[in-house]
Amino acid sequence: MYLKRNFKGVKELRLPLIFDKSYDTFYEISMEMRDSVAYLCFNFHNGAMSTAQCIRLKYAVEYLKTECEVLVLVGGMDFFSNGIHLNILEDSQKKGEDGWANINAMNDLVSAIIYADEVVTIASFGRNAGAGGVFMGLACDYVVAKEGVVLNPHYKTLGLSGSEYHTYTLPKRVGQTQADEMLESCLPLSVKRAKSCKMIDEVFKANSYYEDLHNYALSKYDSEFIWDKQDYLEENRAMIEQKKEEELAVMHPEFWQDSSPFHALRYDFVHKVCPRETPKRLITLTKENLHA
Repeated sequence: MYLKRNFKGVKELRLPLIFDKSYDTFYEISMEMRDSVAYLCFNFHNGAMSTAQCIRLKYAVEYLKTECEVLVLVGGMDFFSNGIHLNILEDSQKKGEDGWANINAMNDLVSAIIYADEVVTIASFGRNAGAGGVFMGLACDYVVAKEGVVLNPHYKTLGLSGSEYHTYTLPKRVGQTQADEMLESCLPLSVKRAKSCKMIDEVFKANSYYEDLHNYALSKYDSEFIWDKQDYLEENRAMIEQKKEEELAVMHPEFWQDSSPFHALRYDFVHKVCPRETPKRLITLTKENLHA
């Protein structure tokens, strides 16, 4: 058993929430400030976000929105984000309880992004993203991506209906019909196609991506935009929260019921169980569907 020991004469310091990268070490959550723009990096392994990681990232968002004019969510080195942490849930002895905690912590993070009405928020899809990670990005005021990035805006293949306010953010951008099609078809989406259907706002070339991103961020701060955003959120908060509650009502049995398909599909995903046959949705997949 690990016992915490306090050594006489050795001062114990709490690690700061956000590192400024002044130490030569690995950073899970870090921030870089350039001009009036804060770039929030969250380098979570495989883009998976546990309950604790969601909570820490939420606090980082809430802190940074008081320190900058534009807040850019950068994600990690390998993925932007892939939503809740399925490996931890699979290993848990209380899968329902921990799954429910994880999705609620994810929602609290997305809520902090949506209601960050003091700043302009931008999601930077510089790496691939999937499931709740995509919808976390869509919670921002603006969404940009690097050419070549692929998004998977769906949950169904894991037996989940999903939350992260996606029934509010996705239809707001692409319309209800297109949103339903994306969630049902479970097909990958190139960022080029995502821009054409107005799911994201801009796609920048890979060789100049971060400079283009910074110039874009600087161009988006506008006090009138902030005032309009504050008015909109005040007027529509009840509707937005109702959407989230409806999502959670559907998800509750998906986590808690033993018969839920989520448990078997999660096991197969975590343990890399190969499918016995090609999924039907991919049999009819064409170049036109993929929009590669």
